[in-house]
Amino acid sequence: MPYPCRGCVAIIIVGLIAGALCSFDQSDIVARWLVGFDPNVFFVGLLPPIIFNSGYTMKRRHFFDNLTSILMFAILGTFISAVVVGGFLYLLGTIGLSLQMPLAECLAFGALISSTDPVTTLAVFQELHVDPKLFYIVFGESVLNDAISIVLFNTFVKFIGVTEVHAHAVSYAVLDFIGVCVGSILVGVTFGCLSSIALKHVKGLAVMHEVSLFVLVAYIPFLVAEVLELSGIVAILFAGMFMRHYTFNNLSSAAKDIASNLFHIVAFMCELVVFLNLGLSFFAMERGLSIPFMLWSLLACLVARAMHVYPLSSLRNVCMRRGDTQNRLDRNEQHMIWFSGLRGAIAFSLALSFPAPFREEVRAATMVVVVVTVLVMGGLTVKALDVLNIQRLVHVLNPNPFIYLRCASNCRKMMQVTARTRFIPRSAAMSC
Repeated sequence: MPYPCRGCVAIIIVGLIAGALCSFDQSDIVARWLVGFDPNVFFVGLLPPIIFNSGYTMKRRHFFDNLTSILMFAILGTFISAVVVGGFLYLLGTIGLSLQMPLAECLAFGALISSTDPVTTLAVFQELHVDPKLFYIVFGESVLNDAISIVLFNTFVKFIGVTEVHAHAVSYAVLDFIGVCVGSILVGVTFGCLSSIALKHVKGLAVMHEVSLFVLVAYIPFLVAEVLELSGIVAILFAGMFMRHYTFNNLSSAAKDIASNLFHIVAFMCELVVFLNLGLSFFAMERGLSIPFMLWSLLACLVARAMHVYPLSSLRNVCMRRGDTQNRLDRNEQHMIWFSGLRGAIAFSLALSFPAPFREEVRAATMVVVVVTVLVMGGLTVKALDVLNIQRLVHVLNPNPFIYLRCASNCRKMMQVTARTRFIPRSAAMSC
């Protein structure tokens, strides 16, 4: 398994083992600390670096080549998944087969559990050079899906506790959802452009000051959007996309390397902290262990994933130009997209902020779904690629003669520089 894949799986296993050991602590100090952990730490400290790095590392050409597919899966797919999961669990609760929750709570849970995080799958895709079309559809869907899930979750949470829902309230919720998305995107794009202009005119900074300024500017859109009661996650996502393609070019060469590595490391560490907390919390739950609700939630996620992946993939193929068979999604690729619907850090973080009185039940079910999908489906990604015979790219050395001419030119320059330091005779260097 590739290192990113091993890292997330290993940290969950370490957390599970540590959580099991802590469960024997009679004082329950660790259990009380984990259960009472402030969700704001996740949303303010851990999630922004993860989301920013997702937008920052997105390749513009591949993203816009598959933009229609990404938007279909991320927006329509997330909405369909949330409604299917919520409606399915609500129906099971009314007939007594599962935990009985009001419809608003079920839809809110459907929204949070619809947030996909295929970090292990994407690590395998990258390691095995899977077709970029499939890679960026899964990657792009997961990036935008996280933001849409958070906004959709916040929208459904507003209806929790409301006894009567009128048509105008639903219309207001739809308009509020659209307004939050559009406003957050504008905030992210605006600060992405302003940061590019600012760093273009700031010259003579030391490398560490340059990188520090870049990092601080990257966090501002999140804070501004939250103050305006918009979505900081959506804002920082689009800020990351714009800063990578515009602000990044105004950095010095050394600052570019440091910034890229810094964002990747910080995002990876934040995600590992979330997974570690998940593993530690697994055995710290004193209540909320509704086994039927956990199992039905896992089944609902798989069914809801299928109910939007296959119809939207077929719609995508129908809408494509006739004769453009190369970019169509065949049935095996659709199976792989369905199989890539892992749950992760975003879903668990949202579960921590779920309103009472069903917070513990939702948190426990979310942990089960995340652990099962990451360990089982993530661990079987390579096997699924082999069984489905997914196309992989083979890298071949380019025999272009200009490459050898450039190598010879670089070799001659290096020999000349070496000759000036008197390690070898200058005549020998010039004869090369």
